[in-house]
Amino acid sequence: MSRVVHCAQGEDSMDSYYCIVGTDAEPVAELCVLDARDDLTARARALEVADTVAGWARVSVHAGERVVSRIERAVAPTALPLAA
Repeated sequence: MSRVVHCAQGEDSMDSYYCIVGTDAEPVAELCVLDARDDLTARARALEVADTVAGWARVSVHAGERVVSRIERAVAPTALPLAA
């Protein structure tokens, strides 16, 4: 089940930074307004939010309608390397 969390109050909701955290099971596991004034801070805050979501796979950071960043979680390969 998806949930929406209001993490910060922005001055203008049309220009607020927000992130969408997805898991393999839920494309929108978390939706959160971020307390950020620039793209770099928004990206850092989005990763903090993602760390609160068990099994997060991707994070999309937005400023209004503009996509700021898309972050995919690196997953270690499960296959063993081939012997030489």
